[in-house]
Amino acid sequence: MQHASLEQEAFQDMTALTLDAGLFTSEFRLCDTIAEYLANIVAQSHEDPARYANFSSLVINEIIELAFRSTEPVGRIDIDLLKSETRVRACVAFAFGKDSSTTWATFDRAAAPSRPHPAYDLAALAQAVDVNLFVETRGDDRVTLIADFLVREGTR
Repeated sequence: MQHASLEQEAFQDMTALTLDAGLFTSEFRLCDTIAEYLANIVAQSHEDPARYANFSSLVINEIIELAFRSTEPVGRIDIDLLKSETRVRACVAFAFGKDSSTTWATFDRAAAPSRPHPAYDLAALAQAVDVNLFVETRGDDRVTLIADFLVREGTR
């Protein structure tokens, strides 16, 4: 997982979803529904869309569930899919509790955590399926989890 300095690339909007955090955190089944929907969009340009949707769904579902477990039950959850020539970027932004701001700001997947970070397993999964994962913190109470998927296999 890398922190904010994402390389500049021209991305176009594919889809956006904003949910009330209270509703989102009261309906766990939304995690699977949203992840499946987004994974199908991510996989559209692949030679075998069903297979790639399965892989991308794993990562997206983990991101959505991490947001579910980590967000405050007030405010909003913002979910965006963006597309460039080489990547589809999934972004999930949410408010986190004041007590966890240091955790998000200092997360580094290369470090062996003495106290496991909530995103540590997500980072390992993303690395295993060749998805670039980033954490971006905004202000002192909002985090965005960003996953970059290849538009097509073999594209770098």
